[in-house]
Amino acid sequence: MRNIRQALAGFAPVPATVLTLVAIHQSLGIVVLGAAVALMAGRSAQPHSPWRLLLVPVGALVIATFAVLFHAAHAYGDAFFVVTVAAATAARAFGPAAGHLGRALVLPLIGMLIAPVNPGGHPLRTLAWATLAVFIAEAFVLLARLAWGTAAEAELPSTAAARVHVWRGVQSALALTLAFTIGQVVFGEHWPWTVISAYTVGAAARSRGDALLKGVHRTLGALGGTLVATVLAFAVGGHKPVAVALLLVVLAAGSYLRQFGYAWWAASVTAALALLYSLVGVAGTAALPLLGTRLIAVVAGALCAVLPAVLVAPIRTGAVLRKRTAECLRSISAGEYATALRRLAALRESAAPLLAVRRFHDRRELRWVDALGALEPDLRTLAAAEDPAALRRVRKALGPVVDDLRAAVAAHKSPVRV
Repeated sequence: MRNIRQALAGFAPVPATVLTLVAIHQSLGIVVLGAAVALMAGRSAQPHSPWRLLLVPVGALVIATFAVLFHAAHAYGDAFFVVTVAAATAARAFGPAAGHLGRALVLPLIGMLIAPVNPGGHPLRTLAWATLAVFIAEAFVLLARLAWGTAAEAELPSTAAARVHVWRGVQSALALTLAFTIGQVVFGEHWPWTVISAYTVGAAARSRGDALLKGVHRTLGALGGTLVATVLAFAVGGHKPVAVALLLVVLAAGSYLRQFGYAWWAASVTAALALLYSLVGVAGTAALPLLGTRLIAVVAGALCAVLPAVLVAPIRTGAVLRKRTAECLRSISAGEYATALRRLAALRESAAPLLAVRRFHDRRELRWVDALGALEPDLRTLAAAEDPAALRRVRKALGPVVDDLRAAVAAHKSPVRV
């Protein structure tokens, strides 16, 4: 039930933003921009406070700069986008506040790729509407979290060395440079699909294994979404009200199913894109070639993200698991059981690449995940109240994990401290 409430809180701003913008502005680009920002901000795990609305003017400046530069010459806009995203990624080296600021500024920039704002005839008027769309989207996200009582918890502090964030910034810069080059040379006016795919695969990748897994999920999701979209392209035709309703339903389903696998989200976005085509007059059989082109562009973008993650200062999945296991153990030892539960969730997320191939290659790190995962009921009990029996079970189960982790640290000469 809690997951459903979180999904509703995350998605509710989207239809609210769409209805508001449609009522006050008829430009499809502005409406889609607002919906994209609402969707991305609503899914964000970072705290969403009223102070974030003050960043909208700064975001507007980012939008304006990108729009003007890109309108003048693609190369200028490309370079600005790459530098901004890379700087926002590397900014996490300076602490959570800098990381939050970077992500808040990147959201409208990604929205611009989905719904480009052309400052052509009336630049100030167009950019003012774009700013208003972002403000409305952010305001509805804030209201949804307040209404549904799902305000995000304080983010766990990053324990990664500053150089790790800097290298992630370098990786994102290389991935996006490849994506812009390949997208604009090979896919013409549909180049944003390659760039968006490279960003979504590489932006939140925790390790090279995570980047590979996200690339596979995005490809499989895009393939499944293309099959669904083929049916929708024929069924909807040019009926815009039906297309809008189905589009919102598909995205709502994807927002909920995303917790079970990123492939579901990729599939829903691909299917939603087919419905978006019907809104701009591309329907029926005319949409099918575009769906095939998008699938190829998505795969190309995923490869653009995976290559730097694997070849440039790669972060090994095993190293991430050793570190997160140690963090979870320290939280339990300190009696910080609520924090330990959150670190356990982070450990499971980091283990996803190894879990995906466990049938073919079992790793010792997965035994730690299993052992700590089995303690989750006792940890929840201890987080709520003292329970001597639960505490004894936890302490008894931790011994083998600590010993095996120390052995693994020694074998890898890792600086992890338990």
